[in-house]
Amino acid sequence: MELSELENRRIALVKEMSKNSVAILSSANRNYRTKDVENPYRQDSDFLYLTGISEPNLINIIYEDLGKVCSILFRNNTSDHEKIWDGKRLDNNEILEKYGFTHIFDYDNYEEKLLLHILGNDTLYMESGLNNELDEFISIQKKIIPLTESPGTPAYKKFPQNIVGLDSVTKKLRLIKSNYEISLIREAAKVSIQGHEVAMKKAKPGIYEYELDAEIKYIFNKNNMHFAYMSIVGGGNNACTLHYVKNSDILRDNDLVLIDAAAECEGYASDITRTFPVNGKFTEEQSKIYDIVLEAQEKAIEFVKPGVTWDQVHEITIKIIVSGLIRLEILSGDINEIIDSELYKDFFMHKTGHWLGLDVHDVGIYENKLFEPGMVITVEPGIYINSSNKNVLKKWRGIGIRIEDDVLITKNGNEVLTKDLVKKRNEIETLCSH
Repeated sequence: MELSELENRRIALVKEMSKNSVAILSSANRNYRTKDVENPYRQDSDFLYLTGISEPNLINIIYEDLGKVCSILFRNNTSDHEKIWDGKRLDNNEILEKYGFTHIFDYDNYEEKLLLHILGNDTLYMESGLNNELDEFISIQKKIIPLTESPGTPAYKKFPQNIVGLDSVTKKLRLIKSNYEISLIREAAKVSIQGHEVAMKKAKPGIYEYELDAEIKYIFNKNNMHFAYMSIVGGGNNACTLHYVKNSDILRDNDLVLIDAAAECEGYASDITRTFPVNGKFTEEQSKIYDIVLEAQEKAIEFVKPGVTWDQVHEITIKIIVSGLIRLEILSGDINEIIDSELYKDFFMHKTGHWLGLDVHDVGIYENKLFEPGMVITVEPGIYINSSNKNVLKKWRGIGIRIEDDVLITKNGNEVLTKDLVKKRNEIETLCSH
C-alpha cells in the first residue's frame, strides 16, 4: 500500500478525533478451520485501512503530539520457530520504513508502553472483541487508575474518562474512497468480470453449480486474488434463496442460473451478480421477468448522483418492479396500495444496494445519507418467484433473477465500474453461445 495513502488516512483520523485523545487498534485473530489448520488470514478492515499490514498479533496506537500524527506499532519479529514453519516475515525496521510508523515496540511487552500513551488523555477510541487480552487489560486499568485528577496526582496519571467506539470515526472516513482505493476496486471488478464471462461460456445442462464456482475461483486465483465472499451459484429455484452458497445441485435445461461472485484486490471488494440461461436461451417467461429487473436496475443507476439518497433509489426500483409484476398479472391491484402495504416483498424482499469497499457490505449509515463523490455502491434489484409460491401461475415459479453492478459516485453523476460485463439478454445469449 502507498505510504502517502496511509499517512493521509492517519491525519484524517486524528482530525476527526476529539482533542487530547488516543486510538487503539487490534489486528484480527487467526481463524481456524479445524484444530490446527488455519483458514486464509483476513485482516480486520479498520486495522488494514490504517496500517496496511495483514498479520495477526499486532496493536497500533494513533494520536497527535505537538501537531504531529504519531502511529506506534506493537509487533514481534519472526521467531526461530516461525522461520521453520511459516517462513521469515519482514523485520520491524523494514516495517517501520515501509508503513511509516513512528516507533515499533515488541508486542510481548506492550502493556507498559501502551499505558504510557493512554494515561493523561481524555478520550480513548477503540473496538472491543478483537483482542480479548487487550480488552481485559484496558478494563482492569480503568478500574484501578483514577479517571480524574486527584489532589497530589498529576494529570498525566489519570485514565481517559471516555471510551468511544473507533468505528464512529472510521465508518465516516471509509465512506469516501480515495483514487487509490477506487483503483483497487477497479482491479477487483476487472477480474470478477473475467470470472463471470468464463462461467457464462462454460454453463450447460448437466454440470453442477460447484463446477461454475470452480471456474470463477480459478480466474481469481490466476490473478492472485481471493474471493470477496462465498460465491452464490444458484440454478433454478436455488436462485430464490438470497444467500444460497451450497452450490451443490445440477444445472438443468431451461433453468436460469444466478451467480453472485466477485474478487477482492488487496482487501478491496467488487460485487457482481448476473443471471443467465443454463442452455444459453431465455424462455419467454424468463425474458419478461428479466427485462423488468434490468429496467429497474438501469433506471436506478441513471438516477444515482451526488445529493441523492438510498431511499430515493429504492423507490425507483420498487415502482418499476411492481409496475412490471402488475403488467404480468403476478401482482394485482393499485400500484400505490401494493407499495404502501409492501405486498411486493413476496418477490423483492431486499434493498436495492449497499456500500462497497474494504467490506463487501461496507461501513456507512444509510438513513437520509446523501450520496457524495467518491462513494462506491452496488445497485442490485431482483425478482424471486419461489417454486413453493402457489399464488402465482406455475409458469412463473422457480424464476429468480438479480442483476448487480458496482457504481462510483462522481462529481457530475456516476460511473459503472462493472459496465464491461454484458447484461442485456441478446448480449448474454451471444456470450453463452461461445
